[in-house]
Amino acid sequence: MADCPTHPGVASVGTCARCGRFYCAPEAVELDGVRYCGDCGARDDVDWLGKHYRKLEGTRSGLAWFLLFFGVGFVLLSLMLIFTPGAEGGAQLIGLSFLVFGACSLATFSGKRPLRPALLVGSLVSGALFALGAKDPWAGLATLPLLGLAGAAWTDVRTRLFFRVPVPRATLHAHFKREGSNPLAVQASRLALLGIFLPGVGLISLVMGVVALTRIDSKAIPPVGNLSAALGAIVFSLFTSFFWGMSFLSARW
Repeated sequence: MADCPTHPGVASVGTCARCGRFYCAPEAVELDGVRYCGDCGARDDVDWLGKHYRKLEGTRSGLAWFLLFFGVGFVLLSLMLIFTPGAEGGAQLIGLSFLVFGACSLATFSGKRPLRPALLVGSLVSGALFALGAKDPWAGLATLPLLGLAGAAWTDVRTRLFFRVPVPRATLHAHFKREGSNPLAVQASRLALLGIFLPGVGLISLVMGVVALTRIDSKAIPPVGNLSAALGAIVFSLFTSFFWGMSFLSARW
């Protein structure tokens, strides 16, 4: 095979899937099972997935912001329990359990990589302290939702990117297909659920779903998909809007 044009004297090992140029082993870039030369592999229209997620590295996810407000609330609640006049030792231990989890939530929001395990450890310690304060070993099970929240923060792709933890490309593909491709469709589908409880919300999600549907383009770079989410939002919004409309008419007549 011919020499690599970028590195004369170095044997090439293949041709680029995009431009057809020979490339050598050191400059070869493989993305999703396809090999490119170094120049093409660095292009945004080739590595669009990497470009999309590189922008998110070090930026706080929605879950991180939720943990900020959640943590502040737990800290304030803990201080009320600990410093309430006449509070018994059990109440103070329960307050301490809340303080531990609140502090660990704030540590997660900081984004410092060494503090990433804090929320998992804190949820376990919080459960133990809560059980001691309640004087019932089974009472610690009440903190299982906190452990679930900690597990979600540990595995959440966006939060992992926030901590700059390497994420496999296959996982990024799955996340993009579910969340990153046509985010308006995802938001519309979630908002449509609120239409069950809030009149008028269904009309908003219906408009969002229709707009999201018009944006779908599998040939775009990056591709815009989530057809099922857009259609689901439209259908569900029509149902909830009809339900609230009939309820309103029944109340009037």
